[in-house]
Amino acid sequence: MKILPSALRKHAYQIEGDLITIQVAAGLVTIQLAAEQVRHIALLALPYLPMTITFTHLSEPETQQFLQTFDLYYRKGGG
Repeated sequence: MKILPSALRKHAYQIEGDLITIQVAAGLVTIQLAAEQVRHIALLALPYLPMTITFTHLSEPETQQFLQTFDLYYRKGGG
């Protein structure tokens, strides 16, 4: 969640509990968060946050651009 403002800096968004609503072009992206989980690999414990992302009224290029930018921030831990 700390990275979210940077990942969405080009878009207006609202957070209401476990639901994040993002205005992208003429459409919306909604992210529904689930409870934080922990993945254990040997002695390493990695927290992760499952989520469901829904796209409404976005073209395929707009969807791909959003996902590419969003994924880049989270893979690199902040860009």
